[in-house]
Amino acid sequence: NLAICKKNMGRYDEALPMLQQALAEFQLHEAHHPVTIAKLHSSLGGCLHDMGRFSEAAEQYGEAYDLYSSTVGRRSPLFCGAAEGKAKALQKEGKLQEAFQALEEAFGVHARCDSVHPTPLFECLEMALKLHDECPTLDLSSLKPIIEDGLKNLESRGQHQDGNAGLVMSRAGKVLLRCGHDATAVELLRNGQRLIREAHEAKEADLAHEILEVDFLLQSSSTSSAASPSSEPAA
Repeated sequence: NLAICKKNMGRYDEALPMLQQALAEFQLHEAHHPVTIAKLHSSLGGCLHDMGRFSEAAEQYGEAYDLYSSTVGRRSPLFCGAAEGKAKALQKEGKLQEAFQALEEAFGVHARCDSVHPTPLFECLEMALKLHDECPTLDLSSLKPIIEDGLKNLESRGQHQDGNAGLVMSRAGKVLLRCGHDATAVELLRNGQRLIREAHEAKEADLAHEILEVDFLLQSSSTSSAASPSSEPAA
């Protein structure tokens, strides 16, 4: 706990050896507690990431990922955290395909869990777009069923009618535009923009730039559709 406090305070040079020692002692004396060991790997990965040691961070998150996968399972928030940390470290390393695969797993947990919330969905979609910016050959189409599940989950829990949900829809629409699901993307962009505009007009946040971005995407999509009428891929 002290090591984690030091890490959170930015005192990484003090936190790192404490985390390494704790991990070594648990591996030696408490090997029958794999979840605790996985948590230590994850904490160590976070410390290394914050220190800019991304390769080592990815390795630690990978250890946590494997342990969680074989213990609490891939639907657990603990697994999700390790997958997300692994994705961020791999992105920093430039291993974009591997980063996307880990991100997709984290996104799936966020989208389908009982405690679904718009913020992590938005953050995962934003990261997917950034990965695609860095590597345009990435195929984002595997995110479509996760997006659908996430939006249904938000709706089932009454979280689908505010500005946060609108931001998720706008990012989801942007992702789907990039993989050719134009009709679905346009519907999401329009619904998302309506919610974003309502939040902006209610002065909940200054979202003028978000409204303008969706306008641009819709105009671009309309121009593209006029040039190529049947752009929606077959199911």
